[in-house]
Amino acid sequence: MGRTLRNRKRIGKRVAHSASSDELIDLFKWLKMKVRKLRPTMFLDTGRGLMTKRPIYPGDVIIAIPKPFLITMDTVLKSEVGFLLKRSHLKLNLQQAMTIFLITEKEKQEESVWWRYIKVLPETFDTLAFWKSSDLCLLSKNVYKKTFAALNDLQTFYDEIILFLSSSKEVMITFNEFRWAWYCINSRSIYYDCDSSPYITDTNKNIALAPFLDLLNHSTTAEVEAAFNKNNNCFEIKTYNSFRKYDQVFISYGAHSNTHLLMEYGFILPDNPHDVYELNYDEIVKVAQNLNLQYIDKKKRIIEENEINRKSWKLIFKDDTISITNQKAVKNMSQIILQQELLEIRSVFVKFPSKDKSRLTPHQNLALDLLKIEENILQQSIKLLQ
Repeated sequence: MGRTLRNRKRIGKRVAHSASSDELIDLFKWLKMKVRKLRPTMFLDTGRGLMTKRPIYPGDVIIAIPKPFLITMDTVLKSEVGFLLKRSHLKLNLQQAMTIFLITEKEKQEESVWWRYIKVLPETFDTLAFWKSSDLCLLSKNVYKKTFAALNDLQTFYDEIILFLSSSKEVMITFNEFRWAWYCINSRSIYYDCDSSPYITDTNKNIALAPFLDLLNHSTTAEVEAAFNKNNNCFEIKTYNSFRKYDQVFISYGAHSNTHLLMEYGFILPDNPHDVYELNYDEIVKVAQNLNLQYIDKKKRIIEENEINRKSWKLIFKDDTISITNQKAVKNMSQIILQQELLEIRSVFVKFPSKDKSRLTPHQNLALDLLKIEENILQQSIKLLQ
C-alpha cells in the first residue's frame, strides 16, 4: 500500500459488532471456501479485516463468490417476499424489497438458508442514522442538513414499505428492524447487473449482497476491479495493488469524502484525498447580494429557472480566463464565505460536553474528528487565497 499506519488508520469502525471466529468458520464452510489466501483478523487500526497469508500481486483475484451465494433480485423474487411483490399493485425498489427479505430471513434463524451469513452481520452501525439527536447536533451545519435530508428519505422508504405490507397480515416490520436491514444492504451491496422486472422499480436495481466480501476494509489507495465473471459463474474482486504476507488486504468503496463515508459506512479517514467542504448555495447568493455584485439577481434567476446542476459550476475553470475585475470579486467573496464558514464550524466546538476525548462517546469523537477535518480544509483554503 505504501502508506504509513498513521495515514491508513480509520477514525471509527464501520460496525459496532464483530462476528466470532466460530461464526466466520461456519460461514466459510457454508460458502465451501478454503480461503487459502485470506484470514479474518482483528487489526488495531481498522478493527475486523482480512489478512493475507501469502504475497498478493497486481492482477490477482483476491475473492470469488459463486452466484448461488449472492442475494440478488432473483433471490428475492423466488422467496415469500417475491410472492407479496407479485400479488401487489404497489412497487418497491430492490433495496426496499431486499430489506424485507433480510428481516424475514433473520426471523427464521437456523431454518433460513441464509442464516450463516445473517448471523455474522452487525447488530448496529455507527452511521449517522443511528446517532442520538444530541450527537447529531455536534455536526457542522452542512453535514447536519445532509443527515436530516437522508433521515427524511429513510422515513419515506419505510412508510412505502409499511403501505406495501398493509395488505399482508403475515409480515410486519418495525422502523428499527427496517433501519438495521437497510444499512446492512446500504453498506455492503455490490454492483450486480440485473434485468428489469415488472414487480420491482428500475431505481437502484443493480445491487446484490455477497457474503464474506464485507470483511474487506476501505482504503483510498486501493485499486480494484469488481465484476461478475460469466466463465466461472462467480463475482470476483481483482486487485491492482501488492500486499506482503500478513498485510491487511484493502479494497476501495469509491472516491468518497469523509462526510459520505460517515453517513454510509460509519467511519472517516484522516488525510482523505477525496475530502471536500461543500458550500451552501443560499449562503453564496447572500454574500454576493451583500457585495452588490453586478447582475447577481439575474444570474440567480437563470440558474434556478433552468435547474442548472450546481455540481457543474466548477467547469468554468476549463473555459477562458475571467477578467481581473471578476477575479478580484470572486476572491473577495470567497474569503468572506470561507471566514464565515470557519466561524460557524468553531462555534460547534463549544457544544461538546468535554474537551477530553477520553470522556466523549464514540459518536461524539467521530463528530469532533470530522469537525477538525472540516476546520483544516477551510483554514488551508483561506491560506491559498491570501
